[in-house]
Amino acid sequence: MQYRPSRFGAERAWPSRRAWAVGVGAVLAASAAQAQVSPIDEARRQSQIIERQQQERLREAQERALPPPAAPQGADLKDMQPQIGLPDVGPGCHNITELRIEGAQLLGTATRAALGRDVAGRCLAASDIQALLALLTKDYIDRGYITTRVYLPAQDLGSGVLTLQVVEGTIERYRVEQDGRDAGSLSVRSAFPGRPGEPLNLRDLEQGLEQINNLRSNTARLDLEPGSQPGQSVVVVRNHAERPVHLQLTYDNLGSPSTGRDNVAATMSFDSLLGLNELIMLTRNQTVPDHGAHKANGTALRVALPWGYNTFSLDASESNYTNGLALPSGAPVEATGRTTSYGLGLSRVVLRNQASRVSLTGRLATSDSRNYLSGQLLTVSSRKLATLNLGVNGFTQLAGGAFSGGLGYVRGLGALGALRDLPGTPDDYPHAQFDKFTLDLGYQRRLQAGPLPLQWTSQFSGQYSRQTLYGSQQFLIGSPATVRGSLLNALSGDHGMLLRNDIAWPWRAKAGDSNSVSGVVYVGWDIGRVNNHAGGDRLGSMTGATLGVAGQWKRFNFEVFASRAVHLPAFLTHEGTLYGVRLSYSM
Repeated sequence: MQYRPSRFGAERAWPSRRAWAVGVGAVLAASAAQAQVSPIDEARRQSQIIERQQQERLREAQERALPPPAAPQGADLKDMQPQIGLPDVGPGCHNITELRIEGAQLLGTATRAALGRDVAGRCLAASDIQALLALLTKDYIDRGYITTRVYLPAQDLGSGVLTLQVVEGTIERYRVEQDGRDAGSLSVRSAFPGRPGEPLNLRDLEQGLEQINNLRSNTARLDLEPGSQPGQSVVVVRNHAERPVHLQLTYDNLGSPSTGRDNVAATMSFDSLLGLNELIMLTRNQTVPDHGAHKANGTALRVALPWGYNTFSLDASESNYTNGLALPSGAPVEATGRTTSYGLGLSRVVLRNQASRVSLTGRLATSDSRNYLSGQLLTVSSRKLATLNLGVNGFTQLAGGAFSGGLGYVRGLGALGALRDLPGTPDDYPHAQFDKFTLDLGYQRRLQAGPLPLQWTSQFSGQYSRQTLYGSQQFLIGSPATVRGSLLNALSGDHGMLLRNDIAWPWRAKAGDSNSVSGVVYVGWDIGRVNNHAGGDRLGSMTGATLGVAGQWKRFNFEVFASRAVHLPAFLTHEGTLYGVRLSYSM
């Protein structure tokens, strides 16, 4: 269903889900502090708001067209116990002075030395040797080498030398068995880190399976079959493939009066059309009706290409708006604008096990905004910025729930044609070259309130910057994606924090003989706060509450909710209760 309270699921290669709270357009505080706002200041302020809304809408439209990221579901290797057979070594025990381990290319030097010290000088019985074989085999299994086996070859133990033979399991080949599509549409080379002839590691196979199943059209599983030689295995990928092209249509009434409350979007995705397990997504959104003095539209492209533990990404977007304003004299003027963004990203999984995953991410991006008032360029709100984003993201099971987190560093660059700060730029003036740090945490778990099964979701997002920032890099609160209950009111600052909490109750109802409608009823409470290096009076905190219901019937999803701001700074006006509707249909 479309209700997704948590934005902190498994990480993606393109801009992460935490981007809804940081790195989008915001309101400039300086102009709003004036007692009387000039048309230029008002156009600048609204252009910042509209830029934020358009970028947020494009991102949300694409993320809602994707299946929820899957949590790591690897095998628990601690429960895998090796079955060890032992040839007859005779009665009694054998004095061992030296341990030799042959064929163990993957055995660490420290482990090898520790085993040697433990064995040397001991008199080993058959049970001791069997335990040693099991210990060494379990060491391989715990590191993911589940097809590696350790044997006791024929030898004279009377010599005092104990020799163990390790047959390290390898991949002989991959075989794809796929129904629904040509097997060539699934690439084992781009999905799996391990190559034929290399050691077989279960974590490598789980990574490849996850890369394959990241595409909505795939439902794959793995089997291992004996190879033609001892220690070799054939990795069989059995996949049920559906059609590779998907379309999602959405409608909502969460837009701004500046560009229209009603919005529609269409997202088309293409799964592995090039046979590389790549995902290509194209999104178009616009307000309806798309005419008159208040309108906006946007187009976005995302491409993700997996390669083993790496995922490469490319994204591009363009958004446009028209907003009619009035001079103090009553004469109408027209504010227009366009924002063009590009990004290249790389994500690499550096650790994974049955319940956890840690990734390092990097992204190089540019954003070029041009805003006009009656055809004249507003230089104060028109600029090109370039950023380098570095981060670490993680997911693990914790205390009966799922915990996710991300720590990021963003550096404003003076390259790629971006705006460069002048020498001696005052501290209270926005900087194009900056350093900021972000932190995102999420936790989700099931609860039981008497007979009622519930799900609790908590999300935290924060940002700290060492410099004064332009609006597009500030931390923003006040929207359906941040502090709910506000469409017009927004606060932004160089520093900020946001905490969202939701409690959801799942429900199901019959709809005909064989169909049912399922969904959740949820309540939410949000709190956010922002601050600035330069100070100002448009700072402070906001809280909001929401009550909603979401559901799914066949390919149709719906969400209806009521939100209300509970606390606002004194200089903002309460908007009353906001009623939101979001509808989508997937095909």
